[in-house]
Amino acid sequence: MSRLLRILRWTVGVGVVLALVVGGGAAFLYPKVQSVMEARAESARGELVAVTPVRRDRVVRVVSAPGTVRASTSVNISSRVSAQIASIPRLDGEHVEAGQIVVTLDDKEIRAQVDAAEARLAADRANLAAVQASLRAEEASIEGTRASMVKAAADFERLSTLFASGDIAKSELDTVRAEFDRQRANLAAQIASLERTRANVESARAGIRIAEADLSRANESLGYTVIRSPIDGTITRVNMKEGEVALGTISNIGSTIMTIADLSDMRVIAALNEVDVARVREGMTVRVYINGFGDKVFPGELIRVAREGVAGADGTRVFDAEIVFDTEGERMFAGLTANVDIEVEALDDALVVPSQAVQDKRVEDLPQAIRENDPNIDRDRTYASVVFVYNDGKAVARGVKTSASSLRETAILAGLEEGDRVISGPFRVLRSLKHNDTVRLEGEGAVVVEASPARASETPEAPEG
Repeated sequence: MSRLLRILRWTVGVGVVLALVVGGGAAFLYPKVQSVMEARAESARGELVAVTPVRRDRVVRVVSAPGTVRASTSVNISSRVSAQIASIPRLDGEHVEAGQIVVTLDDKEIRAQVDAAEARLAADRANLAAVQASLRAEEASIEGTRASMVKAAADFERLSTLFASGDIAKSELDTVRAEFDRQRANLAAQIASLERTRANVESARAGIRIAEADLSRANESLGYTVIRSPIDGTITRVNMKEGEVALGTISNIGSTIMTIADLSDMRVIAALNEVDVARVREGMTVRVYINGFGDKVFPGELIRVAREGVAGADGTRVFDAEIVFDTEGERMFAGLTANVDIEVEALDDALVVPSQAVQDKRVEDLPQAIRENDPNIDRDRTYASVVFVYNDGKAVARGVKTSASSLRETAILAGLEEGDRVISGPFRVLRSLKHNDTVRLEGEGAVVVEASPARASETPEAPEG
Protein backbone atom coordinates (compact mmCIF):
# COMPACT_ATOMS: atom_id res chain seq x y z
CA MET A 1 0.00 0.00 0.00
CA SER A 2 2.79 2.46 0.89
CA ARG A 3 4.56 1.55 -2.32
CA LEU A 4 1.44 2.40 -4.30
CA LEU A 5 1.24 5.78 -2.61
CA ARG A 6 4.86 6.53 -3.49
CA ILE A 7 4.21 5.68 -7.15
CA LEU A 8 1.18 7.93 -7.20
CA ARG A 9 3.06 10.84 -5.65
CA TRP A 10 5.93 10.41 -8.20
CA THR A 11 3.48 10.31 -11.08
CA VAL A 12 1.68 13.43 -9.91
CA GLY A 13 5.00 15.25 -9.40
CA VAL A 14 6.20 14.42 -12.90
CA GLY A 15 2.90 15.58 -14.32
CA VAL A 16 3.13 18.86 -12.48
CA VAL A 17 6.69 19.41 -13.73
CA LEU A 18 5.69 18.57 -17.33
CA ALA A 19 2.77 20.95 -17.10
CA LEU A 20 5.03 23.74 -15.88
CA VAL A 21 7.61 23.10 -18.64
CA VAL A 22 5.05 22.92 -21.45
CA GLY A 23 3.21 25.97 -20.22
CA GLY A 24 6.38 28.03 -19.91
CA GLY A 25 7.56 27.04 -23.42
CA ALA A 26 4.26 27.98 -24.90
CA ALA A 27 4.38 31.35 -23.19
CA PHE A 28 7.91 31.91 -24.60
CA LEU A 29 7.16 30.82 -28.18
CA TYR A 30 3.80 32.54 -28.58
CA PRO A 31 5.13 36.05 -29.53
CA LYS A 32 7.40 34.59 -32.17
CA VAL A 33 4.68 32.44 -33.63
CA GLN A 34 2.34 35.38 -33.64
CA SER A 35 4.98 37.56 -35.43
CA VAL A 36 5.50 34.93 -38.16
CA MET A 37 1.77 34.58 -38.65
CA GLU A 38 1.36 38.36 -38.93
CA ALA A 39 4.24 38.55 -41.43
CA ARG A 40 2.60 35.86 -43.54
CA ALA A 41 -0.67 37.69 -43.38
CA GLU A 42 1.07 40.95 -44.33
CA SER A 43 2.80 39.22 -47.26
CA ALA A 44 -0.48 37.85 -48.46
CA ARG A 45 -1.77 41.40 -48.66
CA GLY A 46 1.12 42.34 -51.03
CA GLU A 47 4.20 44.59 -50.97
CA LEU A 48 3.84 48.19 -49.87
CA VAL A 49 4.42 50.42 -52.93
CA ALA A 50 4.29 54.06 -54.01
CA VAL A 51 2.68 55.26 -57.22
CA THR A 52 3.19 58.29 -59.44
CA PRO A 53 0.57 59.59 -61.87
CA VAL A 54 1.57 59.84 -65.53
CA ARG A 55 1.55 63.51 -66.51
CA ARG A 56 2.19 65.60 -69.57
CA ASP A 57 5.08 68.01 -69.62
CA ARG A 58 7.71 69.53 -71.87
CA VAL A 59 10.70 67.26 -71.68
CA VAL A 60 14.14 68.60 -72.56
CA ARG A 61 16.81 66.07 -73.36
CA VAL A 62 20.23 67.31 -72.35
CA VAL A 63 23.87 66.31 -72.49
CA SER A 64 25.68 67.08 -69.24
CA ALA A 65 29.37 67.79 -68.82
CA PRO A 66 31.73 69.26 -66.22
CA GLY A 67 33.60 72.44 -66.99
CA THR A 68 35.62 75.39 -65.74
CA VAL A 69 34.77 79.09 -65.81
CA ARG A 70 37.28 81.12 -67.79
CA ALA A 71 37.53 84.65 -69.11
CA SER A 72 37.07 85.05 -72.85
CA THR A 73 40.38 86.93 -72.97
CA SER A 74 43.21 86.11 -70.60
CA VAL A 75 46.86 87.10 -71.05
CA ASN A 76 49.98 86.12 -69.15
CA ILE A 77 52.24 89.07 -68.47
CA SER A 78 55.83 87.90 -68.91
CA SER A 79 59.26 89.47 -69.13
CA ARG A 80 61.18 89.48 -72.40
CA VAL A 81 64.41 90.45 -70.70
CA SER A 82 66.12 89.09 -67.61
CA ALA A 83 66.07 91.74 -64.92
CA GLN A 84 65.09 92.32 -61.31
CA ILE A 85 61.53 93.45 -60.70
CA ALA A 86 61.63 97.06 -59.52
CA SER A 87 57.92 97.55 -58.84
CA ILE A 88 54.47 96.05 -59.31
CA PRO A 89 52.18 99.05 -58.90
CA ARG A 90 48.92 97.09 -59.19
CA LEU A 91 47.65 94.38 -56.85
CA ASP A 92 45.79 91.13 -57.44
CA GLY A 93 42.12 91.88 -58.10
CA GLU A 94 42.63 95.44 -59.34
CA HIS A 95 41.21 96.63 -62.64
CA VAL A 96 43.66 97.92 -65.24
CA GLU A 97 43.23 99.55 -68.61
CA ALA A 98 45.08 98.80 -71.83
CA GLY A 99 48.42 100.63 -71.87
CA GLN A 100 48.59 101.05 -68.11
CA ILE A 101 51.94 100.18 -66.47
CA VAL A 102 51.68 96.95 -64.44
CA VAL A 103 55.37 96.04 -63.95
CA THR A 104 58.69 97.91 -64.07
CA LEU A 105 62.09 96.20 -64.16
CA ASP A 106 65.50 97.45 -63.04
CA ASP A 107 67.00 99.05 -66.18
CA LYS A 108 70.52 100.02 -65.05
CA GLU A 109 72.29 97.18 -66.86
CA ILE A 110 70.26 97.64 -70.03
CA ARG A 111 70.86 101.41 -70.02
CA ALA A 112 74.60 100.63 -69.88
CA GLN A 113 74.13 98.41 -72.93
CA VAL A 114 72.41 101.29 -74.70
CA ASP A 115 75.28 103.66 -73.88
CA ALA A 116 77.86 101.13 -75.14
CA ALA A 117 75.92 100.62 -78.38
CA GLU A 118 75.72 104.37 -78.94
CA ALA A 119 79.51 104.68 -78.42
CA ARG A 120 80.22 101.86 -80.88
CA LEU A 121 77.95 103.49 -83.43
CA ALA A 122 79.75 106.85 -83.06
CA ALA A 123 83.16 105.17 -83.48
CA ASP A 124 82.00 103.30 -86.59
CA ARG A 125 80.63 106.49 -88.09
CA ALA A 126 83.98 108.27 -87.47
CA ASN A 127 85.80 105.36 -89.07
CA LEU A 128 83.55 105.59 -92.12
CA ALA A 129 84.26 109.29 -92.45
CA ALA A 130 88.02 108.65 -92.30
CA VAL A 131 87.88 105.89 -94.89
CA GLN A 132 85.71 108.01 -97.18
CA ALA A 133 88.26 110.87 -96.91
CA SER A 134 91.07 108.46 -97.82
CA LEU A 135 89.01 107.27 -100.75
CA ARG A 136 88.60 110.81 -102.06
CA ALA A 137 92.36 111.49 -101.68
CA GLU A 138 93.25 108.34 -103.59
CA GLU A 139 90.80 109.21 -106.35
CA ALA A 140 92.44 112.67 -106.71
CA SER A 141 95.91 111.11 -106.71
CA ILE A 142 94.92 108.70 -109.44
CA GLU A 143 93.79 111.54 -111.66
CA GLY A 144 97.28 113.19 -111.34
CA THR A 145 99.05 109.90 -112.04
CA ARG A 146 96.83 109.27 -115.06
CA ALA A 147 97.73 112.72 -116.48
CA SER A 148 101.45 112.06 -115.99
CA MET A 149 101.12 108.69 -117.72
CA VAL A 150 99.32 110.27 -120.67
CA LYS A 151 102.15 112.85 -121.02
CA ALA A 152 104.80 110.10 -120.79
CA ALA A 153 102.99 108.12 -123.48
CA ALA A 154 102.92 111.15 -125.77
CA ASP A 155 106.65 111.82 -125.22
CA PHE A 156 107.51 108.20 -125.96
CA GLU A 157 105.49 108.27 -129.18
CA ARG A 158 107.10 111.53 -130.35
CA LEU A 159 110.70 110.42 -129.56
CA SER A 160 110.06 107.08 -131.19
CA THR A 161 109.44 108.97 -134.47
CA LEU A 162 112.60 111.03 -134.03
CA PHE A 163 114.62 107.89 -133.22
CA ALA A 164 113.33 106.25 -136.37
CA SER A 165 114.53 109.22 -138.48
CA GLY A 166 117.91 109.20 -136.71
CA ASP A 167 117.44 112.55 -135.09
CA ILE A 168 117.98 111.35 -131.47
CA ALA A 169 120.09 108.76 -129.79
CA LYS A 170 118.66 105.48 -128.48
CA SER A 171 119.58 106.42 -124.88
CA GLU A 172 117.27 109.38 -125.01
CA LEU A 173 114.40 107.16 -126.23
CA ASP A 174 115.09 104.62 -123.46
CA THR A 175 114.82 107.33 -120.83
CA VAL A 176 111.38 108.37 -122.07
CA ARG A 177 110.25 104.74 -122.29
CA ALA A 178 111.31 104.12 -118.65
CA GLU A 179 109.30 107.13 -117.49
CA PHE A 180 106.24 105.90 -119.36
CA ASP A 181 106.52 102.40 -117.79
CA ARG A 182 106.93 103.91 -114.31
CA GLN A 183 103.82 106.10 -114.64
CA ARG A 184 101.79 103.16 -115.96
CA ALA A 185 102.84 100.88 -113.04
CA ASN A 186 102.13 103.66 -110.55
CA LEU A 187 98.62 104.12 -111.96
CA ALA A 188 97.90 100.38 -111.70
CA ALA A 189 99.06 100.34 -108.07
CA GLN A 190 96.92 103.32 -107.18
CA ILE A 191 93.86 101.77 -108.85
CA ALA A 192 94.36 98.58 -106.78
CA SER A 193 94.70 100.66 -103.62
CA LEU A 194 91.54 102.56 -104.54
CA GLU A 195 89.58 99.31 -104.81
CA ARG A 196 90.78 98.27 -101.35
CA THR A 197 89.75 101.62 -99.94
CA ARG A 198 86.33 101.31 -101.54
CA ALA A 199 85.98 97.87 -99.89
CA ASN A 200 86.95 99.45 -96.58
CA VAL A 201 84.22 102.05 -97.07
CA GLU A 202 81.60 99.29 -97.59
CA SER A 203 82.94 97.46 -94.55
CA ALA A 204 82.66 100.62 -92.46
CA ARG A 205 79.08 101.13 -93.67
CA ALA A 206 78.23 97.54 -92.72
CA GLY A 207 79.78 98.14 -89.30
CA ILE A 208 77.50 101.14 -88.87
CA ARG A 209 74.45 99.07 -89.78
CA ILE A 210 75.47 96.46 -87.19
CA ALA A 211 76.05 99.15 -84.58
CA GLU A 212 72.64 100.70 -85.37
CA ALA A 213 70.98 97.29 -85.01
CA ASP A 214 72.75 96.74 -81.68
CA LEU A 215 71.58 100.15 -80.50
CA SER A 216 68.03 99.45 -81.67
CA ARG A 217 68.03 96.09 -79.87
CA ALA A 218 69.38 97.71 -76.71
CA ASN A 219 66.70 100.41 -76.85
CA GLU A 220 64.05 97.70 -77.45
CA SER A 221 65.29 95.83 -74.37
CA LEU A 222 65.14 99.09 -72.44
CA GLY A 223 61.51 99.44 -73.52
CA TYR A 224 60.77 95.95 -72.21
CA THR A 225 61.69 97.07 -68.70
CA VAL A 226 58.34 98.88 -68.57
CA ILE A 227 55.50 96.36 -69.02
CA ARG A 228 52.00 97.63 -69.85
CA SER A 229 48.67 95.83 -69.88
CA PRO A 230 47.66 94.82 -73.41
CA ILE A 231 43.93 94.73 -72.52
CA ASP A 232 41.32 96.23 -70.27
CA GLY A 233 40.84 93.68 -67.52
CA THR A 234 41.40 92.52 -63.96
CA ILE A 235 44.61 91.20 -62.48
CA THR A 236 43.57 87.66 -61.54
CA ARG A 237 46.92 86.32 -60.34
CA VAL A 238 50.32 87.74 -59.36
CA ASN A 239 53.08 85.13 -59.36
CA MET A 240 56.16 87.19 -58.48
CA LYS A 241 57.19 89.91 -56.04
CA GLU A 242 59.32 93.02 -56.16
CA GLY A 243 63.00 92.15 -55.90
CA GLU A 244 62.69 88.79 -57.66
CA VAL A 245 64.43 88.26 -60.98
CA ALA A 246 62.20 87.84 -64.01
CA LEU A 247 63.84 85.60 -66.57
CA GLY A 248 63.37 86.04 -70.29
CA THR A 249 64.93 86.75 -73.66
CA ILE A 250 63.86 88.96 -76.52
CA SER A 251 63.08 85.93 -78.72
CA ASN A 252 61.40 83.80 -76.02
CA ILE A 253 58.80 84.66 -73.43
CA GLY A 254 60.15 84.06 -69.94
CA SER A 255 58.72 84.15 -66.44
CA THR A 256 54.98 84.75 -66.04
CA ILE A 257 54.73 87.64 -63.62
CA MET A 258 50.95 88.01 -63.55
CA THR A 259 47.75 87.15 -65.39
CA ILE A 260 45.20 89.72 -66.57
CA ALA A 261 41.73 88.63 -67.68
CA ASP A 262 38.65 90.35 -69.05
CA LEU A 263 36.08 89.20 -66.50
CA SER A 264 33.27 91.09 -68.21
CA ASP A 265 32.97 88.34 -70.82
CA MET A 266 33.02 84.91 -69.20
CA ARG A 267 32.99 81.48 -70.80
CA VAL A 268 32.73 77.89 -69.61
CA ILE A 269 35.05 75.35 -71.17
CA ALA A 270 33.27 72.03 -70.73
CA ALA A 271 34.72 68.55 -71.32
CA LEU A 272 32.36 66.50 -73.51
CA ASN A 273 32.95 62.76 -73.58
CA GLU A 274 33.30 61.01 -76.90
CA VAL A 275 29.81 59.49 -76.64
CA ASP A 276 28.06 62.85 -76.33
CA VAL A 277 30.15 65.05 -78.61
CA ALA A 278 28.38 63.87 -81.79
CA ARG A 279 25.00 64.94 -80.34
CA VAL A 280 25.78 68.61 -79.84
CA ARG A 281 25.90 71.51 -82.29
CA GLU A 282 26.97 75.13 -82.10
CA GLY A 283 24.07 77.40 -81.23
CA MET A 284 22.37 75.01 -78.79
CA THR A 285 20.89 76.42 -75.59
CA VAL A 286 22.86 75.66 -72.44
CA ARG A 287 22.09 75.88 -68.73
CA VAL A 288 25.17 76.63 -66.64
CA TYR A 289 25.47 75.69 -62.96
CA ILE A 290 28.47 77.10 -61.10
CA ASN A 291 29.77 75.90 -57.76
CA GLY A 292 29.40 78.69 -55.26
CA PHE A 293 26.08 79.92 -56.66
CA GLY A 294 23.89 77.05 -55.48
CA ASP A 295 21.11 76.04 -57.87
CA LYS A 296 21.19 79.34 -59.75
CA VAL A 297 20.92 78.78 -63.49
CA PHE A 298 22.97 80.96 -65.84
CA PRO A 299 21.62 80.95 -69.42
CA GLY A 300 24.21 80.26 -72.08
CA GLU A 301 24.86 79.21 -75.65
CA LEU A 302 27.26 76.68 -77.15
CA ILE A 303 29.56 78.57 -79.54
CA ARG A 304 32.40 76.13 -80.27
CA VAL A 305 33.13 72.41 -80.17
CA ALA A 306 36.69 71.18 -80.61
CA ARG A 307 37.17 68.86 -83.58
CA GLU A 308 40.05 67.02 -81.90
CA GLY A 309 39.87 65.31 -78.53
CA VAL A 310 42.47 65.09 -75.80
CA ALA A 311 43.08 62.45 -73.16
CA GLY A 312 40.93 62.96 -70.07
CA ALA A 313 41.81 62.15 -66.47
CA ASP A 314 40.39 58.62 -66.76
CA GLY A 315 42.09 57.89 -70.07
CA THR A 316 39.02 58.49 -72.27
CA ARG A 317 38.93 61.16 -74.98
CA VAL A 318 37.23 64.46 -74.16
CA PHE A 319 36.39 67.39 -76.41
CA ASP A 320 36.41 71.03 -75.36
CA ALA A 321 33.08 72.81 -75.70
CA GLU A 322 33.04 76.59 -75.28
CA ILE A 323 29.90 78.12 -73.81
CA VAL A 324 29.24 81.84 -73.51
CA PHE A 325 26.87 82.66 -70.66
CA ASP A 326 25.21 85.62 -68.97
CA THR A 327 26.61 86.31 -65.49
CA GLU A 328 23.38 88.21 -64.67
CA GLY A 329 25.28 90.77 -62.67
CA GLU A 330 27.04 88.26 -60.43
CA ARG A 331 30.67 88.84 -59.53
CA MET A 332 32.39 86.03 -61.40
CA PHE A 333 35.75 84.37 -60.81
CA ALA A 334 37.94 82.60 -63.34
CA GLY A 335 38.70 79.00 -62.41
CA LEU A 336 35.35 78.16 -60.77
CA THR A 337 34.07 74.62 -61.31
CA ALA A 338 30.90 74.41 -63.35
CA ASN A 339 28.47 71.90 -64.82
CA VAL A 340 26.53 72.44 -68.02
CA ASP A 341 23.36 70.95 -69.47
CA ILE A 342 23.28 71.28 -73.26
CA GLU A 343 19.75 70.99 -74.66
CA VAL A 344 19.95 68.57 -77.59
CA GLU A 345 16.24 67.76 -77.97
CA ALA A 346 12.91 69.09 -76.72
CA LEU A 347 9.67 67.09 -76.59
CA ASP A 348 6.52 69.17 -76.10
CA ASP A 349 3.51 67.69 -74.31
CA ALA A 350 5.24 64.37 -73.63
CA LEU A 351 4.08 61.73 -71.16
CA VAL A 352 6.57 61.59 -68.28
CA VAL A 353 7.21 58.97 -65.60
CA PRO A 354 10.01 58.50 -63.08
CA SER A 355 12.91 56.65 -64.70
CA GLN A 356 12.96 54.16 -61.82
CA ALA A 357 9.48 53.04 -62.80
CA VAL A 358 10.75 51.79 -66.18
CA GLN A 359 12.25 48.33 -65.76
CA ASP A 360 14.10 46.17 -68.27
CA LYS A 361 12.56 42.71 -68.03
CA ARG A 362 13.50 39.57 -69.91
CA VAL A 363 10.86 38.96 -72.56
CA GLU A 364 10.82 35.22 -71.88
CA ASP A 365 9.95 35.89 -68.20
CA LEU A 366 6.80 37.85 -69.10
CA PRO A 367 3.42 36.06 -69.21
CA GLN A 368 2.57 34.60 -72.59
CA ALA A 369 -0.49 36.81 -72.96
CA ILE A 370 1.60 39.94 -72.60
CA ARG A 371 4.31 38.67 -74.95
CA GLU A 372 1.77 37.92 -77.65
CA ASN A 373 -0.75 40.75 -77.22
CA ASP A 374 1.21 43.81 -76.04
CA PRO A 375 2.19 45.80 -79.18
CA ASN A 376 5.07 47.43 -77.30
CA ILE A 377 6.81 44.12 -76.57
CA ASP A 378 9.23 42.95 -79.25
CA ARG A 379 9.43 39.17 -78.91
CA ASP A 380 12.62 39.09 -81.02
CA ARG A 381 14.53 41.03 -78.39
CA THR A 382 15.95 39.72 -75.13
CA TYR A 383 14.72 42.58 -72.94
CA ALA A 384 11.70 44.85 -73.02
CA SER A 385 10.94 48.12 -71.27
CA VAL A 386 8.10 47.51 -68.82
CA VAL A 387 6.21 49.58 -66.25
CA PHE A 388 3.79 48.31 -63.62
CA VAL A 389 0.48 50.13 -63.45
CA TYR A 390 -1.40 50.04 -60.14
CA ASN A 391 -4.87 48.63 -60.80
CA ASP A 392 -7.14 47.79 -57.87
CA GLY A 393 -4.43 46.22 -55.71
CA LYS A 394 -2.57 44.56 -58.57
CA ALA A 395 0.65 45.38 -60.40
CA VAL A 396 -0.21 45.14 -64.09
CA ALA A 397 2.80 44.92 -66.44
CA ARG A 398 2.75 47.04 -69.59
CA GLY A 399 5.32 47.32 -72.34
CA VAL A 400 6.30 50.88 -73.20
CA LYS A 401 8.22 52.74 -75.88
CA THR A 402 10.56 55.34 -74.40
CA SER A 403 12.29 58.44 -75.73
CA ALA A 404 14.41 60.91 -73.78
CA SER A 405 15.58 59.30 -70.57
CA SER A 406 17.77 60.05 -67.56
CA LEU A 407 18.30 58.88 -64.02
CA ARG A 408 15.34 61.09 -63.00
CA GLU A 409 12.68 60.89 -65.68
CA THR A 410 11.72 59.11 -68.87
CA ALA A 411 9.47 60.29 -71.69
CA ILE A 412 6.95 57.66 -72.85
CA LEU A 413 6.03 57.44 -76.53
CA ALA A 414 3.56 54.55 -76.28
CA GLY A 415 2.06 52.18 -73.71
CA LEU A 416 0.65 54.62 -71.14
CA GLU A 417 -2.00 57.30 -70.91
CA GLU A 418 -2.17 60.47 -68.90
CA GLY A 419 -3.49 59.74 -65.43
CA ASP A 420 -2.27 56.13 -65.26
CA ARG A 421 -0.71 55.45 -61.88
CA VAL A 422 2.60 53.69 -62.30
CA ILE A 423 4.40 51.97 -59.45
CA SER A 424 7.53 54.03 -58.85
CA GLY A 425 9.05 52.45 -55.78
CA PRO A 426 10.63 51.23 -53.70
CA PHE A 427 13.39 50.01 -55.99
CA ARG A 428 13.86 46.68 -54.17
CA VAL A 429 10.21 45.86 -54.88
CA LEU A 430 10.38 46.93 -58.52
CA ARG A 431 13.33 44.60 -59.14
CA SER A 432 11.33 41.50 -58.19
CA LEU A 433 7.82 42.65 -59.12
CA LYS A 434 5.86 40.43 -61.51
CA HIS A 435 2.67 40.81 -63.51
CA ASN A 436 -0.48 40.61 -61.39
CA ASP A 437 1.41 40.59 -58.09
CA THR A 438 -0.72 41.80 -55.20
CA VAL A 439 0.45 45.19 -53.92
CA ARG A 440 -0.91 47.67 -51.43
CA LEU A 441 -0.69 51.35 -50.78
CA GLU A 442 0.15 52.95 -47.48
CA GLY A 443 -2.96 53.81 -45.47
CA GLU A 444 -6.34 53.95 -47.05
CA GLY A 445 -5.36 56.16 -49.98
CA ALA A 446 -2.65 55.93 -52.61
CA VAL A 447 0.86 57.11 -51.96
CA VAL A 448 1.16 59.50 -54.86
CA VAL A 449 4.72 60.66 -55.54
CA GLU A 450 4.63 64.00 -57.31
CA ALA A 451 7.44 64.99 -59.68
CA SER A 452 10.08 67.28 -58.23
CA PRO A 453 9.39 70.89 -59.32
CA ALA A 454 13.08 71.69 -59.62
CA ARG A 455 14.26 70.94 -63.16
CA ALA A 456 11.52 68.32 -63.41
CA SER A 457 11.20 68.65 -67.20
CA GLU A 458 14.89 68.19 -67.92
CA THR A 459 16.26 64.79 -68.77
CA PRO A 460 20.07 64.76 -68.86
CA GLU A 461 21.54 61.86 -70.74
CA ALA A 462 23.46 59.37 -68.65
CA PRO A 463 26.87 58.46 -70.17
CA GLU A 464 26.64 55.25 -72.13
CA GLY A 465 28.79 52.21 -71.43
